[in-house]
Amino acid sequence: MITVVFTVGGLLALWCGVNWAFDVRGITTRRAERIRRRNEELWAASGRLGGSPTLFATPGYLRFLGSLMAGAGLVLLVAAYALWRLG
Repeated sequence: MITVVFTVGGLLALWCGVNWAFDVRGITTRRAERIRRRNEELWAASGRLGGSPTLFATPGYLRFLGSLMAGAGLVLLVAAYALWRLG
């Protein structure tokens, strides 16, 4: 049962990570724009102008997270294979 969970989790993390890392269909840029817009609205509601200076609203940061997520997916798949081979 744990092998199935690791395999499904690894495949899901690998798929999502590759989509974020390579910006498939503009996923990363759209998400970064939504984060930036939401932060600007929150800052404007509190009376601050100019938007928030945040690293988390950049496509580069989200691509970096995608590459980490893809790596974690590969680690989970290798662990699932090792568990399967060990029985």
